[in-house]
Amino acid sequence: MKTWFAAAAALFAAGDYAGILMPQYFSVYAALAVVFAVLMAAAAKFKPQTYGAAILALIFFTLCGMAAGSKAMQPHTADIKNYIGQKVTVYGKIDLLTLKKQEKGTGFILECTALQTGSGNLHKTRGNIRVFVQNAKVKNFTAGSIAVTGTLKSLNGFANPGSFNSENWNLQQGLQGRMSVKQAALQVMGEADISDKFFLFALGLQHKITDTVDGEAGAVLCGMALGGYDGLSEATREAFSVTGLAHILSVSGTHMALVAGFLILIIGRRGKAQIITVLLLLFLYALLCGGSAPVWRSFIMSAVALAGAGTYKKAQSGNIFCAAAVLLLIYNPLWLFDAGFQLSFAATGGLIFIYPQLKERLQFLKPVLVREGFAITLAAQLASLPLLLWHFNQLSLVTFAANILLVPAMEILVIAALAGLCLPFAGTYLIYAAGIFMQPLLNAVSFLAVLPAAAVNVPHLPAACFVLYYIMLAILFNSNWFSKTERRYTAAICSAGIIVLAVYKIFTPQPFTAHFMDVGQGDAALVQTTDGHNIIVDCGGLQGNFDTGSRIIVPYLRYLGVEEIDLLALSHGHHDHAGGAAGLARLVKVDKLLLPQEKPSEDVQKLLHYIKPQDILEAAEGSVYTLGKCRIEVLASGKSEGGGNESSVIMRIAEPAGSILFTGDADENIEFAAAGKIKPADVLKVAHHGSNYSSSPLFLKQAKPRLAVISVGADNRYGHPGRDAVQRLQAAGAKVLRTDKLGAVKVCFDEGRLQWYSYRYDKEFF
Repeated sequence: MKTWFAAAAALFAAGDYAGILMPQYFSVYAALAVVFAVLMAAAAKFKPQTYGAAILALIFFTLCGMAAGSKAMQPHTADIKNYIGQKVTVYGKIDLLTLKKQEKGTGFILECTALQTGSGNLHKTRGNIRVFVQNAKVKNFTAGSIAVTGTLKSLNGFANPGSFNSENWNLQQGLQGRMSVKQAALQVMGEADISDKFFLFALGLQHKITDTVDGEAGAVLCGMALGGYDGLSEATREAFSVTGLAHILSVSGTHMALVAGFLILIIGRRGKAQIITVLLLLFLYALLCGGSAPVWRSFIMSAVALAGAGTYKKAQSGNIFCAAAVLLLIYNPLWLFDAGFQLSFAATGGLIFIYPQLKERLQFLKPVLVREGFAITLAAQLASLPLLLWHFNQLSLVTFAANILLVPAMEILVIAALAGLCLPFAGTYLIYAAGIFMQPLLNAVSFLAVLPAAAVNVPHLPAACFVLYYIMLAILFNSNWFSKTERRYTAAICSAGIIVLAVYKIFTPQPFTAHFMDVGQGDAALVQTTDGHNIIVDCGGLQGNFDTGSRIIVPYLRYLGVEEIDLLALSHGHHDHAGGAAGLARLVKVDKLLLPQEKPSEDVQKLLHYIKPQDILEAAEGSVYTLGKCRIEVLASGKSEGGGNESSVIMRIAEPAGSILFTGDADENIEFAAAGKIKPADVLKVAHHGSNYSSSPLFLKQAKPRLAVISVGADNRYGHPGRDAVQRLQAAGAKVLRTDKLGAVKVCFDEGRLQWYSYRYDKEFF
């Protein structure tokens, strides 16, 4: 029965995925689901014990999943995104748990209910928007209905392999647009209702922890206890990721189980009233934590377990697990794409389906606590390994030590902090004590993260590898399907298939390739040579605390399996070109650094902390560097004491198969000064994000590009790329590619052919 439930849940999820990808056939999915529901009911009445009835039921679950996924993607006339580009007044309520202090203001998510256009017409609407209020403080915002007047703009995320998928996240959260306004554009329309007061209370609890415990210890304690992880540095986030502890930075199933156990210890569960009390408190705790998918999954399972009390059997846990997955996907089919949702269910599935047998097979481990801890950690890791590799391209080798030694201690501190929130007098001292003990644990996480080989980077592998892995896992830990000999042979075949696919992927010869990354209003590119060398040209850089080096470039490199940068070249020191360089060098070894002839900017000075002086090269005009068959030629290099666009380096990177011309932010004056030195190139990285003051006719006549790549931010305030510049590029015979429209752009010189792919539309080629 447990296997049947698992198959039904898996097929529902598969149908959900298919429906999301092909939403146009919703009516077909729904009609077929009704047909199979009738057939299933008839089969259940006349032939309930046959395989045919079971097959009909499985098809029905698949169609229901397809209908649910398709329904979630259906456009609606009330969608607020239909008003993108218009100046409107939006009415709604602030999601108080999303209030966040940002550089130069405060941001939050507005849950929209109505909208008024310039004509004065009021429309009911649905969807959420992200609002940024300039020069406003979090404490200035109160609960209640508000109105915001401003221009509704589209959401712009980055589209790069390996990094956070903001487009999927926006879909899951129902986000359809954004506004940036001054505080005067906000108007309070109504007083706080009971739900607002509840979330204000939740926000107050978060502030109590962070106000009592300073620094990152308070941020981690608050995140683990009540959700959210504001206040963490990039280094701390990376340390938790490397050690395999990222899952505890927010409320998850482990925390819910601990809270449930703590409540049972205090209240008990012998009587119906006690069980209802525990369930109610658990439900309120889930709401306090923001109600994420992992929290609701754990709440559902805990609720069923507690409601069953004495009749609840461990054998039923698998069925509860599968039912929780289906219920949550019915509530929000788009959660299927959420990495946290996937990892949470994978880890829990490992504990339910793998842990019992694993515990028996590890009887040789003594004492019992060591065996239990090792079996729990290994079961969760085995089940979630493919998803970790798929999303993060990194395998932690210290995760067992971190989970066994540090997580139990951290969870105890979370319970202490929660208890402190409940106590009226001594609670603050208990929270403070939890923060004091949390700091050494954070130091231990940082220590484990910097150990040699703490984590291994694994390049993106074909999906077939992960399918074979889960088949092998199911066979090895389900003795009912095959005999012992058959399990060994099947596991051997699956292992061989995984190895063949992985080896083919990793060792397939690489053509001369350039990756122009989507870093918004900035430049960042990776050039891979046929000899296996890797060259980074510029590293992007955005305002605020978003590090393009660690958040975009490094995940991109891990996705490709790049372990070392042979040459990092900066065209000049402006933040939109050098802002991510230090973050990159902190996490990835850089062999040589090529710098322009200018005074180091603040970003370059940060970078130099990670580079040895003897590894720094000067981009002098006429200099040539080689990496195997690849030639890096500095065609022009301005000189400037103050730094800036006038010191931009123009360089040509070429192999016999093709050539690429990088221009930094060179303007017409630099291009004119370099006249006569510019060599033809197949691909041009367009100067200054497509500014009208670059890409002059004389320059383009000399460069003769076939492809012109513009690295530019969507809806940027500079109006890039300029219409005149684009027309000049097209007149020169170049195909114009823009990262704001296409996401990351991959250009390959394969067997004499020049081919390009967009990550937004051609993910399968990356």
